[in-house]
Amino acid sequence: HRRSRIELTSGLREAVLHFLMITVVGIPILLGLLLEINALFIIIAIAMYFTHVVMAIWDVSYAVTKRVVTPIEQHVHSFLEVLPFMALSFIVCLYWGQALALFGLGSETADFGLRLKNPPLPASYLLSVMATVFVFLLVPYGEEVWRCYRVAKRVSIR
Repeated sequence: HRRSRIELTSGLREAVLHFLMITVVGIPILLGLLLEINALFIIIAIAMYFTHVVMAIWDVSYAVTKRVVTPIEQHVHSFLEVLPFMALSFIVCLYWGQALALFGLGSETADFGLRLKNPPLPASYLLSVMATVFVFLLVPYGEEVWRCYRVAKRVSIR
């Protein structure tokens, strides 16, 4: 987005949409790190996946009216759209009993409880994941939002 000069084309609206898409994907990731995976988690993950898909379509539909979306950017977007699907697919496969239970199938009863993981993931693991997300996701996308905000503010002052 830096190369396409998003701050001068599609601007703050697209940058904020990107941040919202990260949040939608981040919700099930954070819940999966902290909570037991069960039917409730699978429902939330499915809802967040489809929300992300709708937002991705909205994002590209908006962006192509404001700037050139190159083949490389399209490919990166395709990859970023597949990642949540893969994660959801892995969760469904690993917790197949709870996935089936959502439809009244299988031998398990659907569990809709909210419980912390027992045992919890090690703090060092959680901190390293959070640091990685901060450095490689929140900082770059935060910088994009900030760049777009500065330009939008400058334009609105004129």
